[in-house]
Amino acid sequence: MFEKYYTPEQLQQLKARREALGEDAIRQVEAEWPQLIARVRAEMDKGTDPTCEPVRSLALRWRELLKAFTGGDPGIEGALTAMHQQEPGVASKHGVDPRLFAYIGKAMARLDGPT
Repeated sequence: MFEKYYTPEQLQQLKARREALGEDAIRQVEAEWPQLIARVRAEMDKGTDPTCEPVRSLALRWRELLKAFTGGDPGIEGALTAMHQQEPGVASKHGVDPRLFAYIGKAMARLDGPT
């Protein structure tokens, strides 16, 4: 499925990124994602405005984890976003449904904007 969303060059970049990070770091991030997703979901379920603290700090960590995976490459991030939007099974496997995706998206959009 990755080949459907990532170019061969992007797949090479992801492989190199994984090697550069190392297996220990990969395992730590893989363990952190479900916890972060659960915390974002809890805030969403409480009705917390996605532009307020503590959601902004969760969005900042979400962004940091994305950058760790993508190496800051906007093309890779775009492909990842497209995959999660177009393949609901992939996203839901990780606990991210369209509502949560939209919620964290609002929070992340405000990271660069006014507080």
